[in-house]
Amino acid sequence: MLSAFLIALREGVEASLVVGIILVYLSRTKRSHLTRFVWGGVAAAVALSLAVAILLERFQISEDGFEGLLLLVASFFVVSMIIWMNRIAKHLKKEIEQRVESYAERAGSAAGWGLALFVFLMVLREGAELALILRAVELSTEGLQTWIGTLLGIGGAIAVGLFFFKGTLKVPLHRFFAVTSAILILVAIQLGVTGLHELSEARWLPSSKSEMALLGPIVRNELFFFIFVFK
Repeated sequence: MLSAFLIALREGVEASLVVGIILVYLSRTKRSHLTRFVWGGVAAAVALSLAVAILLERFQISEDGFEGLLLLVASFFVVSMIIWMNRIAKHLKKEIEQRVESYAERAGSAAGWGLALFVFLMVLREGAELALILRAVELSTEGLQTWIGTLLGIGGAIAVGLFFFKGTLKVPLHRFFAVTSAILILVAIQLGVTGLHELSEARWLPSSKSEMALLGPIVRNELFFFIFVFK
């Protein structure tokens, strides 16, 4: 549940900030009439992300080897998410506002549709990543716990977005991203180790009995994993 919560919170906050920055900029530049296109892009991205999540959920993975590959892919996406945000965090607001301005100054409906497509792609990126990573997390965690953690994380992200839009957000975001990045590195390691463990069980990779006995309890228990790493 902890991994699901952190991943959903981080991905959700990134998406919420993008939408929040756009809405604040449109309000500040007296272009509130374009807001409906922003929400249209958000709605389309959320719908497609849910469709991806449902398809991944219905895609039954029974082979340990394929589970291992999915876990390794998810680990890669967690790391890439951290690198992407850390690389552009300082210039995120400026770059988004420049893109929004380039769309908003277009004539007629081109402004709205261009903005909607931009929002759609930005939010879809976070939503699709979230769906894929959580599907992998679900392989090593009870399904109900994964969904509870996901819903709590998304709820927290929505709250951050609302506070940001209203200008009442007091949490220093650079600290938030620094702390969550450090914790998510551990999540990525867990996913990667679990993936390697599954590949070893499938005999796609060589392994010894002592190695499997050591890794088994770690990859199947989130709390034990975090305690083990911090020690």
